[in-house]
Amino acid sequence: MTKEADYRANAANSIELANRASSMSDKGRFLELAEKWLDLADRAHRLTQRFAPSRWQHPLLRSKLGDEIHPDAE
Repeated sequence: MTKEADYRANAANSIELANRASSMSDKGRFLELAEKWLDLADRAHRLTQRFAPSRWQHPLLRSKLGDEIHPDAE
């Protein structure tokens, strides 16, 4: 499972807990937590798109640097 999927699952769990909560303050806290999980999921999605392997597989890069380049290799 990806980080994004994990964060979205945590958001769904937080919403489920909010639905079960008896007090309005608890519901509000769980919904705030769900929002934060969704923000993290969106950030993870943007980062995944930004550093997608397809960018590193451009033919010009591969011809100059070889087939062994990887975005996370240092």
